[in-house]
Amino acid sequence: MLSSKTIDQKFNDLRIILTNKDKDSIKMDAHGGNSILFIYPPREEELYLSRIKKDYPGAYFIDIAELFVKYIDIIGYDNFVEVYEEYKSEPEKLFKSESSSQDFYKIILEEIKEAIKINKIAIIIRTGVLFGTGIENISIMEESAIYQMSLPLIIMYPAVVLDDDKLKFLNCKLSSGYRAITL
Repeated sequence: MLSSKTIDQKFNDLRIILTNKDKDSIKMDAHGGNSILFIYPPREEELYLSRIKKDYPGAYFIDIAELFVKYIDIIGYDNFVEVYEEYKSEPEKLFKSESSSQDFYKIILEEIKEAIKINKIAIIIRTGVLFGTGIENISIMEESAIYQMSLPLIIMYPAVVLDDDKLKFLNCKLSSGYRAITL
């Protein structure tokens, strides 16, 4: 059961996966994916993020909160507010748009590709920022670049685990099935 593991057990499991499993084994355990969904209680985010930074100092950390600020800086705050008001009922049109040359989703993917380019473990943190943007973690996991990574993508995922082992992102939104190893 996912919720019964301690922080130390989860980090030990992560270390074992990263040091002992090859890409094919990870793919099998991840339902065809190349990602690890590291679940932790939303109220304990600082504890878990501090620990992953301590345990993996050489990793490439992709802070979604920082990227969100960067995105707003790129398009301009006033423009963001105006466009957000226009698309607040369809946030994916603002944050993940095929027609936009620069959107939030593309900024996230650029960071992942940078980690791939320099051959570092990519660890996405502060994913709670995605809530309400229309960008789903599953979309990131299913990008072709993720499947090509030599090391699995790690997504730090603030969620509660329900009795049936289903996940509730930020304790607000029921999560769909993922193509990832869940810890």
